[in-house]
Amino acid sequence: MLLADNFIHADMHPGNILVRVSHSNASRKGLFKSKPHVIFLDVGMTAELSKKDRVNLLEFFKAVALRDGRTAAECTLKLSKQQNCPNPGAFIEGVEKHFRLWDSAEGDYIHPADCMQQLLEQVRLHRVNIDGNVCTVMVTTLVLESWQRKLDPKYDVMHTLQTLLFKVDWVESLFYTIGGLMAP
Repeated sequence: MLLADNFIHADMHPGNILVRVSHSNASRKGLFKSKPHVIFLDVGMTAELSKKDRVNLLEFFKAVALRDGRTAAECTLKLSKQQNCPNPGAFIEGVEKHFRLWDSAEGDYIHPADCMQQLLEQVRLHRVNIDGNVCTVMVTTLVLESWQRKLDPKYDVMHTLQTLLFKVDWVESLFYTIGGLMAP
């Protein structure tokens, strides 16, 4: 949702999702069959990010996926239009310390969600501001990851995150290149 549509529904559960299938009288076969429409209900808890926030948040998630604490901290500091962190250097240092542990041999036993919780604890301790829409996306992502972990503990969410985030870069790069080649 976030990567393709820049939209996130923050209260997803089966009661808030409706799938509508077209019941057209026209005979449609093969590729011409209608596609079902997914309808989100109760959209009171949604978020849509500005282009700048989306770029910053994607860079943040890339840094987390790569276990790059410095970049994750720097991206976090950009997640508010009015950053009032009294000591950004101490915040960056605190995040780097936790990420170094996560990137060590012992860190292989630390679940990515626990690392994110430690990062958010550093946000609290260092009074780092995060804008509401961005925070909604981050917390919803943690909730969904927690559900995923309970449903399939062997699933590697970090691998999937890396694949999706770097695929987005590749696709955007491809569109940019094609656009440059096709320019009048």
